[in-house]
Amino acid sequence: MFAVSQVDSQKMGRFVESVNVAFEYKGVFPNSSAHPIQGGEASIAPPGRPSIVPQKVNVLPGSTLSKRGTDLKRSLQKMLAAGPPTMKRAHVRHDVRGVTVSLSEAGFFDPGSVRVRPDSLPTLQAIAEMLKTLSSPIVVEGHTDNTPIRTAAFPSNWQLSTARATTIVAYLIDEMHFDPMRLAAAGYSEYRPVADNSSPEGRAQNRRVDMVVLTEGSEGPPPQ
Repeated sequence: MFAVSQVDSQKMGRFVESVNVAFEYKGVFPNSSAHPIQGGEASIAPPGRPSIVPQKVNVLPGSTLSKRGTDLKRSLQKMLAAGPPTMKRAHVRHDVRGVTVSLSEAGFFDPGSVRVRPDSLPTLQAIAEMLKTLSSPIVVEGHTDNTPIRTAAFPSNWQLSTARATTIVAYLIDEMHFDPMRLAAAGYSEYRPVADNSSPEGRAQNRRVDMVVLTEGSEGPPPQ
């Protein structure tokens, strides 16, 4: 406080550095710079800790996949494989974000429509029943190919992809009684493809809605 009360750039620099290093050590500013602030005098760091690397609490390394995510992927794949042929319209993958259940447009939506096909509702319900037992947050993401759409309902692929995502979110809340605080919806239009849009097969893969179960952010409870 004395350093702050005196208009002195050297003392101010030392004060800011001390607060910054202390908060890094406590994990308050996990992304702040670990490099000392340069002033007229040598910068000060706590004795024995010349350089502090902030520790992230409950966050898995980028290359590590949690047991929780691995178990969920296995359970979903087993359920889909044992079901009727319509279950094959959904695909499961596991990465550093979490477990993604990908719903293809061909299996779940008519072209240019946001209404889930009636014959695919049992598959969506079965997936939702399994996900409902978890506590992890879920982000529902809509995607399209790069073929422009201009209809009265959807002037662009942005509106279509977002509307499909919110349709699934509405189903989870209204029909499956999910806690709305677990859910989020996003539309990415054509800008996050999983395949090459130069072929019909690639475009078909890109037209999808992904239900991303965020299992990899923390091994503890979901963030509040």
